[in-house]
Amino acid sequence: MKKIWFLTIFIVLGFVLVLFPTISKGQDVTEAELPTAPPTDQIIIQFADPVAEARMVGMSEGQELPALSQAAGVTVTYVRPMSGDAHVLKLPTAVSPKEAAVMAAEMAKVEGVAYAEPDLIKTIDGRAQRLLLNPELTPNDPRFNEQWHYMYTPGTSEGLNLVNAWNIYTGVNSTVVAVIDTGILNHTDLAGKIVGGYDFIHDAFVGNDGNGRDNNPADPGDWILANECGFAHGAQPSSWHGTHVAGTIAAATNNNLGVAGVNWNARILPVRVLGKCGGYTSDIVDGMRWAAGLSVSGVPANANPAKVLNLSLGGQGACSTTEQNAINAIVTAGSVVVVAAGNSNANASGFTPANCNNVITVAANDRTGDRAFYSNYGSVVEVTAPGGETTVQSNGVLSTLDTGTTTPNHSNTYAFYQGTSMATPHVAGLASLIVGLRPSYTPTQVRTLLENTARPFPGGSSCNTSICGKGIVDAYQALSNIDSVSDRKFLLTLFISSAPIEPPVNPLVNPGFESGPTGWTEYSAQGWDLILNSGFPPGVTAHGGSWLTWLGGDHNEVAYIQQSVTVPAATPYLAYWHWIASEDVCGYDFGSVQVNGTTVNQYNLCSSANTGGWVKHVVNLGAYSGQTVTLRIRATTDSSLNSNLFVDDVAFQASASAPEALPMPGYNPTQSKQAVNP
Repeated sequence: MKKIWFLTIFIVLGFVLVLFPTISKGQDVTEAELPTAPPTDQIIIQFADPVAEARMVGMSEGQELPALSQAAGVTVTYVRPMSGDAHVLKLPTAVSPKEAAVMAAEMAKVEGVAYAEPDLIKTIDGRAQRLLLNPELTPNDPRFNEQWHYMYTPGTSEGLNLVNAWNIYTGVNSTVVAVIDTGILNHTDLAGKIVGGYDFIHDAFVGNDGNGRDNNPADPGDWILANECGFAHGAQPSSWHGTHVAGTIAAATNNNLGVAGVNWNARILPVRVLGKCGGYTSDIVDGMRWAAGLSVSGVPANANPAKVLNLSLGGQGACSTTEQNAINAIVTAGSVVVVAAGNSNANASGFTPANCNNVITVAANDRTGDRAFYSNYGSVVEVTAPGGETTVQSNGVLSTLDTGTTTPNHSNTYAFYQGTSMATPHVAGLASLIVGLRPSYTPTQVRTLLENTARPFPGGSSCNTSICGKGIVDAYQALSNIDSVSDRKFLLTLFISSAPIEPPVNPLVNPGFESGPTGWTEYSAQGWDLILNSGFPPGVTAHGGSWLTWLGGDHNEVAYIQQSVTVPAATPYLAYWHWIASEDVCGYDFGSVQVNGTTVNQYNLCSSANTGGWVKHVVNLGAYSGQTVTLRIRATTDSSLNSNLFVDDVAFQASASAPEALPMPGYNPTQSKQAVNP
């Protein structure tokens, strides 16, 4: 297996620019945390010529730019011209620098664009930086600290791991999530988050609003009197179920009010299908089809089709042909269907639509990572998410609600609920972040990403992969594994060091890789061969001989070589030659040395650390003198802006002395190493 790239070489000031596409989806994540950086809502762009400039911008402030908006996946408007023949564009909301870089990269692919880049915000230097994560992305909603189900503290809060994920992406308002449920209430924490909607309940009794189908998805209440539904049961107050579900997915976030939603910017499409005593499958199926943008007889076309459908509903029985046909059509149309496993503490294979094909079926875990006592289970479950247990109220899921027991009193309150109905919107909200960041993803790709990045159940959990799916959904791991940028360029210098290799005092087997992988164990999360004697990027050759190790060069990569070795007491300094070639900023991609799985040395793989050739790297392993250890040289990369670490000629030496690489004649160290667009 070889790493693959399209070869496009430009000789510019003595540098070689090589165009590498990324092809992975990724199944492991970098361990690096994101650096503190202010978000930005602006992009700087320059056009290749006046014709392209005139075609894409009209120089009118506030004007929407369709071609660039389509590329970025959000509405982009014009701000002003600036010096250097560039222009400033506006995004609808401020996003992290990394997310802005993703959008700029997509704009740069538009024909006629010379370059596009984030208009980053600079701050006063010299202040102590104590937070690794952007404090702007921990929301200021006053009850966020009660939403344990969004947090991940092993054994304490087995939630969605959202704070880290929000530092990658918080969503866009062009993403629509359908809540196919009891309808919606006006709530201050959902203000501005609702788009369109429809009431699909045809039966006036079930609808409880005095009429049949109409374009008003408001929830009038679903309370019932004792035995009112045709079988023996007690009286029940109104649930305001759809409002609670909607708040988990997309409550207004960082607005100094109430609670946070999984997706800060998505909009909710309320589709009312449940009322008094439940709802008919026919109404539910019509609502599902309409939500996804498919036609429904007698109902106006949906102007806001949803990319994600949340169905926190179900009942006993097999998946009907009507349901399965609808789901197949919806998935073919490109929408993700997320459904609750059910709350009967039974095998979900006996409940529909949980047992339908082509859906993501969600079981519920409690705060400690056990299966919630009520949650259905079984082989039809794809993943588990926090659904809470209100035997202790604060261990439930907190979201938007109303205090009316029958009709709404518009109290704009919040409540803790429990159920797979509460677990499902966590997954739907995360799915909406995924499709917002990668609109081209198919429903199958979304499901696969959620499954592959699900967090293992904690030790001793009553959940396992036989009954609770692949694991507990993890937003940070899922977003970290998205292949956000493709066809990216990075820098490699043209020169090669002529510095000699020091004679090794070496207990390592095959230290220069000239016998291929003999003596070494290779691991690549993306499946690459690492120890190679061919297929290198142009300009790269082995430091000695013809073999080297290539780590990185792909998104969401965790790659390493390792072998067991006894660290010599007389020569405890590990030394190897490495070549760093990266276009990323510092703080995202890393090279490291690990001993017995513990990192003893870590360094940035970023454009400012590019070596431009072979440089010796030395690590003191004196603490392990005389010990037999597992020695690992490793690289991790995140989901964009590739970094490469080439390694050769690993040895042990007696001191920390490590001479610099010798540049080839003609190299000017003051020349810029920034990559440029062809």
